Amino acid sequence: MTQDVDLAKEKQPAVVRVDELAKVYTLRRGLLGRKKELAHALSGVTFSLKRGETLGIVGESGSGKSTLGKTILRLIEPTYGRILFDGVDITRLSDDQMRKHRRRMQIVFQDPYSSLNPRMTVRQIVGEGLELFRLAKGSELEARTTEMLARVGLGGDFMDRYPNELSGGQRQRIAIARALAVKPDFVVCDEPTSALDVSVQAQILNLLSEIQDDENVAYLFISHDLRVVELVSHRMAVLYLGKIVEIGPSHDVAERRLHPYTRALFEASPEIDRPEGGRKHLALAGEPPSAHAPPPGCAFHPRCPRAERGKCDVETPTLRSVRDNPQHQVACFFPG
Repeated sequence: MTQDVDLAKEKQPAVVRVDELAKVYTLRRGLLGRKKELAHALSGVTFSLKRGETLGIVGESGSGKSTLGKTILRLIEPTYGRILFDGVDITRLSDDQMRKHRRRMQIVFQDPYSSLNPRMTVRQIVGEGLELFRLAKGSELEARTTEMLARVGLGGDFMDRYPNELSGGQRQRIAIARALAVKPDFVVCDEPTSALDVSVQAQILNLLSEIQDDENVAYLFISHDLRVVELVSHRMAVLYLGKIVEIGPSHDVAERRLHPYTRALFEASPEIDRPEGGRKHLALAGEPPSAHAPPPGCAFHPRCPRAERGKCDVETPTLRSVRDNPQHQVACFFPG
């Protein structure tokens, strides 16, 4: 990613902005369902995403990554906060009101084996959105479907095949073609390469990058693979128990790792660990706390070797800009 490209992204308008986004699930326990528990899947998530930009979302399983992507698309309804899409607050729109925005907001799911309808041909899968949103029909539909298949590197001989006749990489290319055929402005990529082998991963990532350059589409790229996120994302957000604990330019986050949780995540990935001389590695002990009973103060303090009693277990840190880089923010009392 060149500096000129990054500066160009900064000048783009925001296509998505979320303000204090929260998702709370209410669960009832006991024989009569009288005991109520709240599970905080997302809490106070705020960021913006510009056209042509990729924001990577990383964190352990259960950190809220997929919930965040689906909530922004309103496949899961938010509990609090706002979601602005191209300046329009879509948070409480009705289904009918949301319909005109759906074409411009798409998703590529993790598993290409379950995300495609096995009873539909490739022709039907890729062309479904074009028909649904009345973008093409007849010969034009055929032409645009063929064009989209060629865009993802598949020939016209795939048109009448079914998903079970395709490899994992081919299926994921079909899923990408389906999402991008309707020319969206924003796409959630929810672990789009985790089910693929390394060589196919590279092909899919290159394809997404090429389409972004051509179409100026914005990606929310969700993954547990820090190496991949650092490679493909302009910015990176680290999610812990439904909260962003660090966010900034991907290279800065990966190199500086100001939050102890960020550092622990990277040090758990030996192939990309770049330890600096004299710095002590921080061990990540224990499991994440339950979303039903998050700890007081900083949610990470029970696992953090830097935590100070009377401070971290009482007060909740907020995201604050790093002094030498306003674009880099961290929620920690003792960053660095």
